[in-house]
Amino acid sequence: MNETMMLPVEHRGTAYEFPLTIVTLGYTYQLHVQIEGKTLIFEMDDQHQYRVLSQAGDVKEVNKSLVEAIVSTLQSL
Repeated sequence: MNETMMLPVEHRGTAYEFPLTIVTLGYTYQLHVQIEGKTLIFEMDDQHQYRVLSQAGDVKEVNKSLVEAIVSTLQSL
C-alpha cells in the first residue's frame, strides 16, 4: 500500500511541504516526492545515503540546492 504524507523541508530560510509517497518494491522502497510538478524518486544506496532517480531531465529542472535540502531532510528521518 502506497501512502502519501507531507515532507517538511527548510530551504534558504523558507519552510516548504512536499507530497511524499512511499512505494515498496519487494524488499526495498522508494520515496516519490512531488516538486514543482515533477516527481523525483529517492532511493537509499549501499552506503545508506539517498540518491535521486528520476525521469529524463526532471532533476535538472529543479533547484539543486532544494534537492540537497530534501536529501538532508530524508537523511535526518
